[in-house]
Amino acid sequence: MCTTTHFRSRTCRHHWLQIRTQCWPGHGFNTCPTFGDGVAREASPLVTVAGRCPACVMPGQYDMHLVRMIVDIQDRVRWGLGPSRGDPGCECGVM
Repeated sequence: MCTTTHFRSRTCRHHWLQIRTQCWPGHGFNTCPTFGDGVAREASPLVTVAGRCPACVMPGQYDMHLVRMIVDIQDRVRWGLGPSRGDPGCECGVM
């Protein structure tokens, strides 16, 4: 399973995930089977950086296989038998 780090820029205020450790050489967001399988996992550690995010430094030119911009962060609470979408339970969110 590839592991990621959650970065936040103090300069442009953007958030992004970056592959920290590859589970296999060449794996990343596009090829690692653990991304997009619908199973909830522990959140990545948050690191605040002073510089700008990859999208501001190199618009459209950063490697999307190793870096993904975070568009929205939703804080929700879930009660149930497991953290994944398919597990029985109730999810609550403040709107």
